[in-house]
Amino acid sequence: MSDPNGEPDSKRTRRPGPPAAFSAARGAILVAVAVILGIVLLQAIDDGNSGPIGDGGSTSSTTASTSSTTAAPGGAGSSTSSTTSAKSTTLPPAQVTVRVLNGSGLQGVATTTTNTLKSKGYKTLVASNAPLRKGTIVYFKAGRNAECKGVSSLVPSSTVGPVPTPVPGGQDADCIVVLGS
Repeated sequence: MSDPNGEPDSKRTRRPGPPAAFSAARGAILVAVAVILGIVLLQAIDDGNSGPIGDGGSTSSTTASTSSTTAAPGGAGSSTSSTTSAKSTTLPPAQVTVRVLNGSGLQGVATTTTNTLKSKGYKTLVASNAPLRKGTIVYFKAGRNAECKGVSSLVPSSTVGPVPTPVPGGQDADCIVVLGS
């Protein structure tokens, strides 16, 4: 046989393919990109608390009940009664933002407490310092009292109270833990 120029096949040189090491590296890079893409997509769609396999976080709920009685027209002996329920839920830890401030004077306690709360599923902000104080308090933002009581249960010897003005550590947290001595 010959090529289109009329030369025999034996004179044609074959171009060598890529070395095996190059092909293996390219394959490994493609697998790594696929894994990273998968992780990013899972993080984007998974809130961690939507099913029975979640992070084990608990959600508690309370039910408030309201009843009313209406007398029948004309003061007759019959009346109607209705009961309605309003359900309010406590947010799971993954939806509660916590900032820990160190007012104890001991180095590293805010970071340790932040790491403890993070391990329990809370969204934590960077720990920082606060003026020295006696006693530990967990401040709650309006509407987050129940959530901050949950945080307080994880912080030894702490009390719970509404956030003061000015807000210590900034206004970006639902609960602000100020560690004291």
